[in-house]
Amino acid sequence: MKLYELNWALFPRRIGIYLSEKGITDIDRIAFDAMDPESLGRLRAVSSFGTVPVLQTEDGHKIRSSIAILEYLEDRYPQPNMIGWSPAAKARTREAMSIADEAALQLGVWAHKGSPVFAGMEEQHPATARFAAAAYLKQLERLDLVLTENQGPFLTGSENTIADCIAMATLQFAADVYGVHLPERLEKLRAWYEFFRQRPSAICPPCPKGFLAVAHGLPDHGFDWSLDDVGWNAALVG
Repeated sequence: MKLYELNWALFPRRIGIYLSEKGITDIDRIAFDAMDPESLGRLRAVSSFGTVPVLQTEDGHKIRSSIAILEYLEDRYPQPNMIGWSPAAKARTREAMSIADEAALQLGVWAHKGSPVFAGMEEQHPATARFAAAAYLKQLERLDLVLTENQGPFLTGSENTIADCIAMATLQFAADVYGVHLPERLEKLRAWYEFFRQRPSAICPPCPKGFLAVAHGLPDHGFDWSLDDVGWNAALVG
């Protein structure tokens, strides 16, 4: 199998963490260079969506969704189990996966509509960026609640799962690339983040300096990051 990726980017990063946690080493990983137009041209030849990651199986089939890739690999490499053994455990994992994935999607909207990185590529919209920032925070609050309910140390309890890989990739990318850090009041999530980022899987290839110079310091367009659940809802309509 071949995995095509920008190995530092948001969605490929979750695959990289998962592969490290699983100990999967027999996949050929092919990294593109986001700062090289020729390399990006090769990416478009590989992915009809123009996105990464892309997993190409032995028979040539291409899987272009990171969630689909993770679940496909979990089926192919069932040990160590990272989705849960029982129906209830699998449901807890998929619920946490959904929350972490939604956080990543909202972070992406926030960046695309509010970061100077994308200013020359698409229309910027401060109100949309502000709304996405609030929606991103909402998902972080939900992850904090999940940790409280499941009593850790991992998102769904005592075992590391795919959900942890997705959440770590998202929070790490937000902090490293955009300079968006976790609010202090999300104590459980902050403790989980500090715990998980000590794992070898959390060591990530660096973001290109040219991209980082423009991306770091994502504007929040006036959204108060310290607001509680009631406060940010009021802020959206205020």
